[in-house]
Amino acid sequence: MNSTGLDISNPMTSLRLFGLEKQFNNFATLYKNKKLPKIILLTGDKGIGKFTLIFHFINYIFSLNSDSSYNLQDFLINENNTSYKKILMKVEQNFNYIGSEKPNAAKIEDIRNIKKKFYKSSLNNFPRFTILDDVELMNINAANALLKLIEEPSVYDYFILINNKKQKMIETLHSRSIEVKIFLESEQKNKIFNDLKENFKIENNFLDRYINFTTPGMLIRFSSLFEKLGIKEEESFYDMISKLLEQFKKKKNTLCLDSVDFLLDVKFFQLATNNSDRVLEISEIKNKLINLFNQYRNFNLNSDTVFNQFKSYSNYVR
Repeated sequence: MNSTGLDISNPMTSLRLFGLEKQFNNFATLYKNKKLPKIILLTGDKGIGKFTLIFHFINYIFSLNSDSSYNLQDFLINENNTSYKKILMKVEQNFNYIGSEKPNAAKIEDIRNIKKKFYKSSLNNFPRFTILDDVELMNINAANALLKLIEEPSVYDYFILINNKKQKMIETLHSRSIEVKIFLESEQKNKIFNDLKENFKIENNFLDRYINFTTPGMLIRFSSLFEKLGIKEEESFYDMISKLLEQFKKKKNTLCLDSVDFLLDVKFFQLATNNSDRVLEISEIKNKLINLFNQYRNFNLNSDTVFNQFKSYSNYVR
């Protein structure tokens, strides 16, 4: 349970950087030496801390000449900094964000709106950062509009593309960027997860033991969702999935389907471990379920059809 009142799904509420300090220092050094690439592609699993990393880096730059500067020793944003407050109020003209706070990937209209904002905003001799999250989900029209926007950035403009590896991204976007891959070792995962729980005052949950199946940020969000939906460890796997699908049907919250993917990984790993003579059969069933839920996510299948097909596999997912 989160007892801080903070929105743990919003990285902008995290004043502290959890892990990735080395990557932060690399970016800071590049900027100091005027070698920061104009178009950076951050690649890594969702919930690993990519947005938090770049958000802290941007706040560090915006506060360089401020009395409320970024705390480089402890990697902390000063909440009294004017730019930070403006970002939270969405009035900081040098900070633009498109992505996961919306239910869908960036559309061509979103890119056009950013372009219009560029024309309306006068450059103020400060760097301007544009972050595009879930960039791998962009369709070809949005990607082409983005390519036109980034082909000749001004001396003040920087573009940060965040690739959460949900699918293969459009190659032309990849080739125009300098890619930085973010990966966490098992020990780093555990430390960041424990730090997040302490920071947000989150009580232990039965999901905690499955950190190796996902990322720290996603596990925190899964735990919060399970608490909200009243999902308990003693419930059957089938009932857990049913509750998540029912919630997705009502709210269209994609976190529900991300949770389903996570539970499938855990459940079928356990099945394969305990039934080594049936690994191929178990793998085939898992792949069929993954395909079913991916179609539900991507093609808006009828909910009843998905429920009925899922029921047919109930003997495997008790």
